[in-house]
Amino acid sequence: MTPHSQYSWLRSSLVMIMTLRESDAGSWNTEEMADFAKSFSLDALGFSVGGIMAFYPSDIPLHPRAKTLGERDLAAEMIASLAKRGIRPIARIDPSMASRALYAERPEWFAQDKTGAPVEVHGHFITCPNGGYYNDFMIRVVEEILTRYAFDGLWANAAQFSPWHTPQCHCTVCQQKFRAKTGKAIPDENWSDPVWRQYNEWRYECIAEWNARVQAAKTRVRPSCAWMPLSQVAESWDHSRVGGWDLDYTEPHQDGIVLEAQRRYANMFWPGLEARYMRSLAPEKGGGITTSYFLPWWRFYRVPVAENRMWAGQVMAQGVMPWIHVTGYQKEQFDHRGLDGLRETFAVFDRNRDTYMEAKPVADLALVYSRHSLDNFGHKDPAARYLDHFRGAYNTMMDQRLAFDILSGNRLTAEMLARYKAVMLPNTACLSDAACAALETYVRNGGHLVSTYRSGDFDEMGAPRETTLLGGLIGAKGTGVTWKSLRAAYAAIRDPSSPLLAGFEGTDLLPVAGDITFMRTDDQPAIPAPLTLVPPVEGEVGSGISVPEFNTINHVTDYPMIVDRRVGKGRIIHFPWQPDLIGFRYGFRDLFRLIANAVRQAEGWRDVATVKGPGLIDLSVMEKSDRLVVSLVNFSAPGSFNTGQRRIIEELIPLHDLEITVDVPSSFRRDRVRLVFAEREIPVTRLDGNRIRFTLPRLEAMETIEMLFG
Repeated sequence: MTPHSQYSWLRSSLVMIMTLRESDAGSWNTEEMADFAKSFSLDALGFSVGGIMAFYPSDIPLHPRAKTLGERDLAAEMIASLAKRGIRPIARIDPSMASRALYAERPEWFAQDKTGAPVEVHGHFITCPNGGYYNDFMIRVVEEILTRYAFDGLWANAAQFSPWHTPQCHCTVCQQKFRAKTGKAIPDENWSDPVWRQYNEWRYECIAEWNARVQAAKTRVRPSCAWMPLSQVAESWDHSRVGGWDLDYTEPHQDGIVLEAQRRYANMFWPGLEARYMRSLAPEKGGGITTSYFLPWWRFYRVPVAENRMWAGQVMAQGVMPWIHVTGYQKEQFDHRGLDGLRETFAVFDRNRDTYMEAKPVADLALVYSRHSLDNFGHKDPAARYLDHFRGAYNTMMDQRLAFDILSGNRLTAEMLARYKAVMLPNTACLSDAACAALETYVRNGGHLVSTYRSGDFDEMGAPRETTLLGGLIGAKGTGVTWKSLRAAYAAIRDPSSPLLAGFEGTDLLPVAGDITFMRTDDQPAIPAPLTLVPPVEGEVGSGISVPEFNTINHVTDYPMIVDRRVGKGRIIHFPWQPDLIGFRYGFRDLFRLIANAVRQAEGWRDVATVKGPGLIDLSVMEKSDRLVVSLVNFSAPGSFNTGQRRIIEELIPLHDLEITVDVPSSFRRDRVRLVFAEREIPVTRLDGNRIRFTLPRLEAMETIEMLFG
């Protein structure tokens, strides 16, 4: 038996997490709830069992039973009702807070603010992940639950520092533990202070330690139960950073991976981002991406069906299972309007599991995500300093319809990188020595690297490198000058025939804004780069605007906006500015095209699939031994207004007559392909070699095209 084979059910299970409220304990009808779960084609249902309160007759002192529970054993009843319907039970625990009674007895188990006061939420007090509540009390709760009940999974909510937007913990245990590790006191937030960056990293390590402790306890009592704590990647950095959630740290101590994509202020592509990240980080482990039925601030109000279909569809397109979270489902004071739409979507996934499950990605491009760059370069404003670069790169791949994977910057190896024709670093500023060495090996052995702005200039903890990544590859040296916050600047097209500038016929320049770093290389070319800097055209320095009568370009520099060099058998194309970030913020398709052109210069590059037609589409190509699977998720939605919040998607604009070409293996000999959501077949036209073409008549939220071999 392989280490993860006993949890293989997680790889193909549709799951719902249902949060019980204290008032539900007495009235919860387990038969109705099991029928409700069955109506979503679920394989497993997670429900509240212990932690803040017990929904079973716990014998642990000061583990309070829900007030309306009475003598019920709700956990046993729910498991029995689910078993009748062939649905696996998952225990939901929440260690984030505990009762006043427990605080009175063991105050050292609880978080404290800087004044030494406990932190109150809903009449309870926040607990500390380093204290005895997490590491003694909750371990006993886990052991009691798993000794009594045959749960197939154990899922933790809010196991983190500073849950529910509460302040940094300064409890005695944290102070002693951090001083024992570093010899220093817990610092105030100051990202220029290496001690603060060390403290920030320490929080991630502490959460990983607790995960390891729970996994060990679970394994002692019920090894068949899969431990899968909740985590997040990228978009919800304001939550995961202070909480100490880093999947790279916790994954070795988990049997399954569950990432949350519930906060709807995040970008629309967050679920697909997390699915790609999860799939590459731990391909052998099952799990899913949790989306919510509700809007986070309005837990009884549904997300529109159009958005939830797109939200869940991009997860399934990556061969990862979508999970759904429902809070306190009831018959009254609840928005039922989205239930049937989600049932229909999950039913399609259920009928077509063989299409998606165990499929492997067919992508020649890897996009690197770096949590260390988000923290140790992003500092107090990680969206502006790092994340918008990554978002822009992700947006580029969607806009230019490139299939791609996402790799963790913390786990790069030369062997991993060698699978890809091209790798992109979107301002991946903070990289370890091992990561830089892997990237250098990749390029020198024939790899194609595209990078922007400060990629590889710092080590993973944010200290400047004596030799940067570009310095090691091409001898580049920074001048120490960075031109910041440019507006109304341009990049002049000096060589329209360059493949890097394909598709820009009819324009002499491209828009430039943001920051530019100035560097020197030992082999400065005699001829200008194909794209060079035009300084801002503005009346006053920094204004970004000029009087129309004086709005002229008086100077075109030779400073390269593209640094393009051969290195060994490979190539690096570096943008010393921020085309990814500026493209994302302003929606400049030209900048997306510029980045995609750089990617497509990789040796032997050919798009595995192309999609011609309008709209914003996320393209994925997956393969199994007997089929090729192409998925398109439609992100085309009306309502583009700058309100300071991302507007919810009430409807998606259907796209029509998309012309798709795909490279297929010689074993595909059929003259038709299957449309999974439209539930019909359409004809294909064979082109040269093993390339086929077909027209997708209509794309609503999602469509998957299946090409069976033989």
